[in-house]
Amino acid sequence: MKQIIKSFSWIALAAVFLTGCTSKINQTGSWLVSTDSSLVPVFFSSVNDSAKVTTSEVNFGLAMGTSTSLLLGKVPWTEADLLIRFSALDPVDSAETILSTTITLQRTTYVVQPAAEDVHQLQFAGFSMDTVWNASTFTWDSVNAIGYGTQNIITSSTITDTSVVLQIDSSAVRQWATATQDTNVKNNGFIIRPQNVSGMLSVYGPAYATSGYVPECTVVYIKGGVLDTTVVTLSYATSVAQTSIGSVAPSGPYSFVQAGTGERMNLVFDLSRVPKYAIVNQATLVLTTDSVGQAGYGKILAIDTLAAYYVSDPSTWSYNTTNAAYGYPAAGGRNLFDVTTIIQHILNTQNYGFLITEYSELDNVNARFVYNGNAPDSLKPKLVITYTPTTRR
Repeated sequence: MKQIIKSFSWIALAAVFLTGCTSKINQTGSWLVSTDSSLVPVFFSSVNDSAKVTTSEVNFGLAMGTSTSLLLGKVPWTEADLLIRFSALDPVDSAETILSTTITLQRTTYVVQPAAEDVHQLQFAGFSMDTVWNASTFTWDSVNAIGYGTQNIITSSTITDTSVVLQIDSSAVRQWATATQDTNVKNNGFIIRPQNVSGMLSVYGPAYATSGYVPECTVVYIKGGVLDTTVVTLSYATSVAQTSIGSVAPSGPYSFVQAGTGERMNLVFDLSRVPKYAIVNQATLVLTTDSVGQAGYGKILAIDTLAAYYVSDPSTWSYNTTNAAYGYPAAGGRNLFDVTTIIQHILNTQNYGFLITEYSELDNVNARFVYNGNAPDSLKPKLVITYTPTTRR
């Protein structure tokens, strides 16, 4: 009987202990965290409280082998090469004469054009690849590690508003065709490299299956004394870009975010003024972007949406996609993110900050300058948090 009374006493004590608390309770480690009804929400602003903002460039050099669009060209801060391969050239192997070989790449609407430059003036050189490569794993760093020839196999190129047309040396095409019959000869395709700073554009890749847009190789030849033509669609391709940004350095007022090249921004706020385990009612991240960027770089295609992720491991830049936040455009070149869930997670764990990326990194090559912690106060990243302090029982 005494044991039963003792149990009821503990239950009564617990009920008194939690009186005045709301029903919002989180289990965090060994602490039972609850909001006290007598506590009022507190407003935190990274600007008003002069919280430190730190940023750094995070470069990944993504390959775009599975993308619908492929990047090609050169601008002052980066360069993009295109690796392509056409197969099924068997009929050309026994041709007496190859009259012409034309590769046609259909352009998308994306273009980056520095001031006073004309993307139509882009010039290219092409070199046969000596080594097998994989579109899904190839990166910019692989360019210097993989072998390719020294003789330019592109005899001429024409860039229109809708296409890039390349004339290819017949001897290279003959070798690719022979590879289908002779195992001692390899067809590893070729790499297209820009030769001047005129601009950057994108073309449709093999993943874009709509008729009329897939890259094509047209070979005109004479076989058995008869004029014939073989048209082959692109079978393998990837686009890789240089990841060093040059003058857009972490010490500058901008960070550079671009899809395709894997340029990302790491953003960390000093949250020491916000109590650990506080209940976050609302958190908004504000980033200001500049479509023009550094002087002389020209206008860059505006991004509709940026993405913000919680960094879970800064050593590998692993991030959590479950609670992603998306920065929708607002007036004044700003992107507004609802990061309530991310900030709550940071306060309950570790603060490794945000990883800012372009909304989709594989299906486009959009680019953007984002003002970082080195920018003037009015342009710096801003984090506003409304939270309720907690009582730990």
